[in-house]
Amino acid sequence: MLSAPAVLLFPGQGTEAVGMSVGWEAHGAWAHTLEAAEAHTGYALRRLMGQGPLEDLRFQRHAPCAVLAHSVGVFRAWREAGMPLPVAATGHSMGFYSALVAAGVVPLEAALDLLSAVEDLSEAAFAGRPMGMAYVIGVPELEVRQALQGLPGLALSNRNGQAQFTVSGAVEELEALVAALRSSAFKVGMLPVKHPLHGPHMAALLPAVARRMAAYRPAEPAFPLISHFDGRLLRTGAAAWDDGLASVTLPVDWLAVVAALQALGAPLAECGSGSQLSGLTRWADRSLQVTSLQAQPQPKT
Repeated sequence: MLSAPAVLLFPGQGTEAVGMSVGWEAHGAWAHTLEAAEAHTGYALRRLMGQGPLEDLRFQRHAPCAVLAHSVGVFRAWREAGMPLPVAATGHSMGFYSALVAAGVVPLEAALDLLSAVEDLSEAAFAGRPMGMAYVIGVPELEVRQALQGLPGLALSNRNGQAQFTVSGAVEELEALVAALRSSAFKVGMLPVKHPLHGPHMAALLPAVARRMAAYRPAEPAFPLISHFDGRLLRTGAAAWDDGLASVTLPVDWLAVVAALQALGAPLAECGSGSQLSGLTRWADRSLQVTSLQAQPQPKT
């Protein structure tokens, strides 16, 4: 268990895996979190995480809910075991919703409703227009931007490192980008998402998202949150919730987050399945070590 306050990093979609829940079922805080998530969504999240099949766990509506509930459950289990409150927290993409819930800004149900609202509104807005995201690894940013000049329907959506990016937009143009960069990239391909997240295509949905979420009033956070858009410290509930709502159209800049982590100078711990953020953080700064609350010996019940 972390003995000193740390900065917690909550991973996003793509970290879901069959077996991610193994051992956590015995922890009351984790189990209660998953029970609440299942009751609110109607999804059998524990069965999907424990038994799969993987294609059902990765279904567009299941995966983000599983990642959110699991990450929050892991946080609550460690807190119940005596882990100190973090210095700050952040998350990558929808992982920021996990951070909002962990900090007490909004309840778990609000974050689940936000995921549902984005999904519902995106399905309606982009019906008949296949949309998505692609990843590009090992290509300089200038070269990616030059390639995008000939594909005006695409937008750089995630700046995960000096040579790690995602792009959002229409699938037809994304496939053209993948083909154009395949020979020069270390890795390039399509992501398993069906919406152009973190890009300008989502901006028109924000008013409807805000209306859907108007019943929730943010509380003051138990600890500051770090914006995954520009690395700002968000010290009020209103600022943190606004950032969460806007995150569907704001690009992710993990290099800005890493700069904030460097300034805070606290230990770093990933709170969720996998090592997504450990890899991204160390890619940006090899001196930063990120432990995993998932990989540590689990807290005693």
